[in-house]
Amino acid sequence: MYLDGNPLEQNLTPINRKRVGRAAGGGEKVYVDWEQKAFWELEDGDLVDTADLCRVFGCSLQTIYRWMKSHQLRPVRKAGREFLFRKGDVVRWFDAHRPRPGRPPKGGRWA
Repeated sequence: MYLDGNPLEQNLTPINRKRVGRAAGGGEKVYVDWEQKAFWELEDGDLVDTADLCRVFGCSLQTIYRWMKSHQLRPVRKAGREFLFRKGDVVRWFDAHRPRPGRPPKGGRWA
């Protein structure tokens, strides 16, 4: 996590792109592409779900929900039970909130 540059730019975690469409009952349904791509190969507008983020960041689902509850990470939409995020938003969020080496400055927060 303390590498120079953005480690998400070369992340090889296989991801199935998601699309949202109409379900049979009139609601929304998440459709999954069968072809997997590495996270860094996805377009900025491609959708990923919470399970994808768990694999990319190597954390639990509870951690993703905690980030969402604290309003640090915001989903683009919710379809059924699934929260969806744009890849570009996730990368920008990570750049702004990733861990930094050393101690935080006096006052306990990074600028």
